Amino acid sequence: MKRKPEVKTKDSSKAWLAAIIIINALWALLAVLARRIPDFAPFYSNTVYQLLQGILSRFSNLFPFSLSEALLYALPVAFVIALVVKIAKKKSPAGLFKTAAIVISSLLLIYQLNCGINYYNISFAEKEGFSQVTNDKELLLEFCEFTAAKLHESSAAAKNIGNGAASGAENVSAAASGTENASGVASDSGNANSTIKYPDGAELATEAIKAMEKLGTIYPSLDGYYPRPKGLINSRPFSNMGVTGIYSPFTIEANYNSEMTAYNLPFTACHELSHLRGFMNESEANFIAFLACINSDNQAFQRSGYLLAWTYAGNQLYKVDREAFNRLRTSLPDDVKKELDENNQFWDTYETKASEVQDSVNDAYLKQHGIAEGIQSYGRVVGLMLAWFAAS
Repeated sequence: MKRKPEVKTKDSSKAWLAAIIIINALWALLAVLARRIPDFAPFYSNTVYQLLQGILSRFSNLFPFSLSEALLYALPVAFVIALVVKIAKKKSPAGLFKTAAIVISSLLLIYQLNCGINYYNISFAEKEGFSQVTNDKELLLEFCEFTAAKLHESSAAAKNIGNGAASGAENVSAAASGTENASGVASDSGNANSTIKYPDGAELATEAIKAMEKLGTIYPSLDGYYPRPKGLINSRPFSNMGVTGIYSPFTIEANYNSEMTAYNLPFTACHELSHLRGFMNESEANFIAFLACINSDNQAFQRSGYLLAWTYAGNQLYKVDREAFNRLRTSLPDDVKKELDENNQFWDTYETKASEVQDSVNDAYLKQHGIAEGIQSYGRVVGLMLAWFAAS
């Protein structure tokens, strides 16, 4: 009996092409709506995004490791294995490439849903009533004196209790502005050992969540669920690029570079967690991290907040009053200066072409999302900290 030819009910090639067109058209439409309609992003961020964030971040939190990092390695490996199998069996890999195209398009859509739209959300400063303070040299000096005094208090308190004080993209070169790297301009050698034990791993995650939840009771726009921030298993690529942490919109995770100098960890963990509330502006994320750290009950977090505040504000002071900066920098406790020096040395090791390329890519990325200053916007945190300081 002769076999009848199979009747095809649909054209799979047309279905694949239609799927690609629909997915890409959808994320492109969302991007246009966010840019062109002022009320769209705030509405979306407060409704749809909060629902997605609550579901996806809880799912990702089930994994003790960074799910986004695992997928970053697993997906390309799976593609290569599947491709090799296809070739070995002498089958056409066309279907595999079609699947890859759909996956990439879907990732672009997920990015837009969980990140891209939020760049056009109402800012944290506007929601909570902060206005940037600029060109106020006197206030800047007062704030630097304030942070230096807090660092003195931190050192004294830690020494008094004998190392038991503590129970527990960002782009480091962007944190620096011209004359200094991420920790400070001058480098006065300190001989004292660090008196603070900074938390890491599970302890860091627990304290970061506590800090953000506490801040949410002060500022309603930060209230909500926070998953644990996760250190990357392979942080070396991030170190080479000068990156301290990253928010993954694909898994709604806050990831940090676990290689960097310890005092960066609390600040960075809070910085990345702030993105989960829909605030993508890097200067605002820095500001939120500062507030979370200094309001934390954990002394290591407090010190981290004031060290990073000193870094950013000190950069600005160095530009406008180098003599005052040098006076304050020299007066810092030895253990503080030692930490700053160690941080300088760490990042100096990774001043490579890769870090320069990362700066350029990050600069273009931020400008593409409506932040005209690009990586220079990181330094705008000083204006927000001065506004907070003036109102305190």
